[in-house]
Amino acid sequence: MGEATKVVIVNASPKGEYSLTLQYAKYLVTREPTIDWFIIHVGEQLTDMEYDKAWFENSLGVLETCKAVIWATPVYTMLVPWQLIRFFDLVKQAGRDSIFKDKYATSVMSCFHYFDNLAEQWLYGTCEDLGMHFMEGFSVDNTDLLKSEFRASMRFFMQEFHQATIDRSVVIRRSNVLRNESSPPFKAQSMHSATAKKKDLRTVLLTDEKNTDSNLSAMIDVFVAAYPNEVEVVDINSFPYEGACQGCLRCELVGECDRKDGFQDFYQNLVNTCDVLVHAMNIEGRYARPIWKLFLDRTFSNGHRTSMMGKHTCYLVAGPLSQLPNMKEFLEGKDRVGKENSAGVISDECPDSAHLQALIENLALRLDRAARANYQKGVNFLGVGGMKIFRDLIYGMRGVVRDDHRFYKERKLYDFPQKNLKNQLFNLFMGVATTFKFVRLGAYQNMKPLYILEHKRLVDSDKL
Repeated sequence: MGEATKVVIVNASPKGEYSLTLQYAKYLVTREPTIDWFIIHVGEQLTDMEYDKAWFENSLGVLETCKAVIWATPVYTMLVPWQLIRFFDLVKQAGRDSIFKDKYATSVMSCFHYFDNLAEQWLYGTCEDLGMHFMEGFSVDNTDLLKSEFRASMRFFMQEFHQATIDRSVVIRRSNVLRNESSPPFKAQSMHSATAKKKDLRTVLLTDEKNTDSNLSAMIDVFVAAYPNEVEVVDINSFPYEGACQGCLRCELVGECDRKDGFQDFYQNLVNTCDVLVHAMNIEGRYARPIWKLFLDRTFSNGHRTSMMGKHTCYLVAGPLSQLPNMKEFLEGKDRVGKENSAGVISDECPDSAHLQALIENLALRLDRAARANYQKGVNFLGVGGMKIFRDLIYGMRGVVRDDHRFYKERKLYDFPQKNLKNQLFNLFMGVATTFKFVRLGAYQNMKPLYILEHKRLVDSDKL
């Protein structure tokens, strides 16, 4: 028997020992011999705005002496919880990033596979930026651990991860190396503002900075000047957050958030009642500034109900967006699943200030026209796939998440194919008919005109 390998499980769930993800991580380490393992409850300890400084220092000491780290984290709003982002940020502020260098790392993520790819991309990218050797881990569902064949795969994976840690095996880097480049300074020229702003479209602009000498503030100024309607600018830093989302599901079961800081009412009164929502955000690391994650995680007090569905939005972004495909997919996925009808995403990376200003002014005018026309964008894979995950999740829990169930039922989001009676009868008929070869041959010969028959009839008519 060799020397035991010290492995630290960093538990990002605010539920602490009651975390589902933690059970998977504990299974990995308890079924592998010669491992000494420790748990750091980052999610639980960093949920409130005030935290235990002594616990933090002790946690850094534990991490400093380990050989490997298993990140055990749920997926909240398409990423790891704010608490884990905050932990990385606190380590950086303490000047202790070096404790992660050359350590081996992997992850266990639990969710219903809703954009868990983005959470893993952020995590391995962040770890690799810190010099860690990250091995692809597991994204699990809530019943996977109860299946013997899945447990066998978990044991094999842990053996491989453990051996790689012992042997110091070469691990391929999966993330791109971020270039340390600042966006060109944005200097807006004279701005032409409408003399009388309209008031019939309630427009809210959420931002992480306000009235500063920076690119984002300049972009906001250009947008507000060009936009034909009054804009209510809200700095999300100014809300008196009691803490982060606790993952307690009180909002789902009782209908109200367990936090007493009033965020649920603030969000519903401000955002749910607007017609247009503009996001103006700075990028930090591989995501937006951490305050955005705190804000977005807290919006779960609205459940799985997409409050911007059918409304309109857009994004102004300051930072290296072109280097962050996961961030771009996050913005598009949020738009497509929520049916937010985004008019576009504009980054300050444009080297020509005049061109950037023209882009923002054009965006402001297009957003107004789209909202007034009630323009609804088409859907793509991200929107269809994400909504099907939510649809199946809510339907499977409809006895518990009653508000979500009511929302999905009223908006006819339960679009299960077996409920399409016309389609069922068609397939029943064709299932019998196509047992004959001459029918299959006839269908093949007439497939092209039959496929577009109704569409062509409409196009050729005068019908709008």
